[in-house]
Amino acid sequence: MPSKNDKEHAPKKPPKTDRQKKAEAEMMKTLATQYNGVLSTSDLNAMKEVFDTYDKQNTGILKVSLIGKIFRNLGFNPLESDIQRIMSQIDPNDKDQMKFPDYVTAFLSIPSSVTDREIVPAFQVFDTENRGVLEADEMLKQLLNIGEPLTEAEAKAFKDNLKIDEQGLFNYTGR
Repeated sequence: MPSKNDKEHAPKKPPKTDRQKKAEAEMMKTLATQYNGVLSTSDLNAMKEVFDTYDKQNTGILKVSLIGKIFRNLGFNPLESDIQRIMSQIDPNDKDQMKFPDYVTAFLSIPSSVTDREIVPAFQVFDTENRGVLEADEMLKQLLNIGEPLTEAEAKAFKDNLKIDEQGLFNYTGR
């Protein structure tokens, strides 16, 4: 987050109009429904607060090029390659602009802090032939039905972050 000095010396933001507030409330409802089970309303509100901190003019738009700085200020330590990948996903036309829903997408694209060493054994349980790849759809069916099952939204978010090849397989070893 910006430092206290940055906030003290920054020009005062223009107030949001009633129209902006109404549109924002509708957007938040839509996002709460879209990410139900993945993000809580309080998660979304906290994310919106951070977004608004960087939205100096209350336009509802941030520069995509700020995404690395924002994530690092929040305590994440993404690789520069991950930042570049996220930026190209949410801004494929290089306009250097993102709205809050894009920010949420970017936030959910941050690789977790789980290391390969910790996650590979979990996938090996499902890889009975020890091939290093799994069928993505079959894996998701398992995740929806065993242990503490994932919700549909969690499974979709999980699948969206997999690199699935043209045969529907994903390589969990990273090789």
